[in-house]
Amino acid sequence: MRLTAGRTRLLRPALDNADGDRLYAVQWKEAKRHRAQREAAKREAQRPVCTRCGAGFTDERWQLVKRSSWPEKRDDLCGPCVTEAASGAEAERVARRQAEEAERAAAETPAVNPRGRFGITRRR
Repeated sequence: MRLTAGRTRLLRPALDNADGDRLYAVQWKEAKRHRAQREAAKREAQRPVCTRCGAGFTDERWQLVKRSSWPEKRDDLCGPCVTEAASGAEAERVARRQAEEAERAAAETPAVNPRGRFGITRRR
């Protein structure tokens, strides 16, 4: 019977340790490491992705969205995109308010009659 590299790797420690304690410990650590890798890969596959920039959510942002009982329209955005959207919305509100104030001021000012230098209108 011909031994392959994998069998040799497992056979030598088993022959060195007749009761198999060390071999069991090594295999247990490897199984634990593989399980942790599978769980991490599964978790990353479930991680939401930002609809604006495509970046994955951070753990903090993911937990914040999961804890929220009321869905918001920004729940599908990552942290930086939420901040950017909020600042853009605030800038839009400020610009709209300034435009409304300018319209209101223009409507309140009386129309000025065209007069000459001394307040006298020209004759034609």
